[in-house]
Amino acid sequence: MRVEELFTAPAEVADHPAVKAAARIGAELLEPHAAAADDPSIGVSAAHLARLAEAGLLSVREPAALGGYEAGARVEAEVVELLSGSCGATWFVTTQHEGATAMCRRLSATPSSGGATYGPAAKRYGDQLGSARQLAGVATAHLRRPGRPTMTATQDPAGNYRLTGRADWVTGWGLVNLLLVAGTTTDDRFVFGLVPAVERDGSLAAGPRLRLAVMGGTRTVPLQLTDLLVTADDVLLTVDGPVWRRHDRYTQANAKPGALGPLRRALVELERHGEQRSDPVAVQLARELAKRAATMRKRAYQLMHETPAAERVEERTALRGALAELTVRAAHALIAARAGRAMLLSSPEQRWAREAGFHLIQAQTPHVRAAQYAAFGGL
Repeated sequence: MRVEELFTAPAEVADHPAVKAAARIGAELLEPHAAAADDPSIGVSAAHLARLAEAGLLSVREPAALGGYEAGARVEAEVVELLSGSCGATWFVTTQHEGATAMCRRLSATPSSGGATYGPAAKRYGDQLGSARQLAGVATAHLRRPGRPTMTATQDPAGNYRLTGRADWVTGWGLVNLLLVAGTTTDDRFVFGLVPAVERDGSLAAGPRLRLAVMGGTRTVPLQLTDLLVTADDVLLTVDGPVWRRHDRYTQANAKPGALGPLRRALVELERHGEQRSDPVAVQLARELAKRAATMRKRAYQLMHETPAAERVEERTALRGALAELTVRAAHALIAARAGRAMLLSSPEQRWAREAGFHLIQAQTPHVRAAQYAAFGGL
């Protein structure tokens, strides 16, 4: 069986209009621009983000009234795979927006409970983000950092918060309109808020764009916040630190559709190269790795979409680690097959290998890192 056939989704997913649109736009628009999007001197195109928004691909699960498809989680995952496999840098900017949108939707539909209090920002901004009329970035990765908080939050009697500290990794700066920020209170509660993604004299300053080994065109910058005002109306969520950490552990245990896109793409290209160069070993390797990957992917989606989030967490984490290792192996197998030509900056193989490395550290937690160690060590 050919590689793409092994990755073919069920008919109700593969034939969905959102999936067909993602395949078309990925091939016709994103893929030809992928090298430029990776290049910090050119970068991700605002026009391409707008095209994805117009096509409803940033609103796959949203109601039709907001320009969405009202699709399920499996359709959304397939769209993400196709976009990330077409242009990693563009996908990475869109996934910041998806994270903020998903939080708004989840909170606006759920009553406050379990150590969490939901603010008005979810309903205030939910439709704007859901329809992609406004794009969001996130400044929350520092919450996973061990040790003392790098972003503090102090509340005043009116319910407003002031955030002070540094967020080292903020992607899409200059491309997004809103920013999801988060800080830690003295009693270990996390405060999330939505604010305009613009510099403010004395309270929000962006540093120079980070020089990244991959996805250099994602406009990723550090932000310094100094008593940045998050009004009571802009508060999205306050939650006990242990509650959020437990939820984050469950969420980040899952294999990521965005990481599966490059795996799928590398194996398709390895098979194609073997056929074009009459290299049956490359073809056989691509198909054997694809069988393994497709089986693991199917199980990962079963756990993600059909199993309660708090269950089988160790299995989820092990699968994520194993799939990450397999992505690195597939990308480097393609380099071996392409030989010296793969090292040309004009060839996509070197970029795919760098993207495989990026997916090792994206949303990485200590538990995920341990699973990656185990996978690389064959344990």
